[in-house]
Amino acid sequence: MDNAPEKKYDESVFVTSESLTMVDPDAVKTASPFKDLFPVRPNELKKLEESMKIDGYDKAHPIILWGGHDLVVVDGHTRLAAAQKLMFPRIPAIRKNFKDEAEALEYAIKSQVNRRNLSDAELLNCVTELDKRMSEGRPRKTVQSEAVSGRSSMRTADLLGTSRHKVEKIRAINDHGTDEVKDAVKAGKLSVNKAYNETMEARRDSQFKDEADLMTARQTALQDSICGMILARIEREKKKYPDAPFSEEACRTMQNAIINTIKNSFKTLTQKGN
Repeated sequence: MDNAPEKKYDESVFVTSESLTMVDPDAVKTASPFKDLFPVRPNELKKLEESMKIDGYDKAHPIILWGGHDLVVVDGHTRLAAAQKLMFPRIPAIRKNFKDEAEALEYAIKSQVNRRNLSDAELLNCVTELDKRMSEGRPRKTVQSEAVSGRSSMRTADLLGTSRHKVEKIRAINDHGTDEVKDAVKAGKLSVNKAYNETMEARRDSQFKDEADLMTARQTALQDSICGMILARIEREKKKYPDAPFSEEACRTMQNAIINTIKNSFKTLTQKGN
């Protein structure tokens, strides 16, 4: 046994997989991408420390560790930081097994979304990390690839508890924004909407080489704006009346009315002087 390889951590601290147990907070590890998704907020950490000084560590909220991965913390970084500052000898933990990093990442995100609304900085972090782990890229130059991108955006939006439109704006910032703009969003100094507008404006300024480019950009901007307003209004309606959905017939009536209004309005765009 003297020649046996040294274990990275002591398995004896665990009873069985995914069972609550007590673990030394200094024995666990934090690592990317989990520690970068939701940076510890000083105010929240301070409040948690004050609470723990009086009531101790609440076992109803154990930290979540990735089993078989060096006790890496998947969820509970603020709780861990507070326990370490207070020098608790043992804290409650659960070891969970994930098939890969993507699954662990989604678990960490869902845990946070279930507790609170994510900030724009956190949304940017999450979309960035999720997109890194997509098995296929996001080609956007064909009708088919647009459909794939749309489904991906909707799935990501559902996971993050936000809108598809916002996910697509974040992706545009990641694809075309400067490092300064991205850092400003991550620091909470710039909203996703403002960062997107700045990014698109800079991109248009740098890419307009002739009138055709300008017209295409105007068309895209108008299209995105109209679609965005419609989607936002529908989302507000769903939130305001979640238990009173419209019938399919009513939806078709509204859809036809909107289409006719848009058709009549768009006719004026082909005329000069309007």
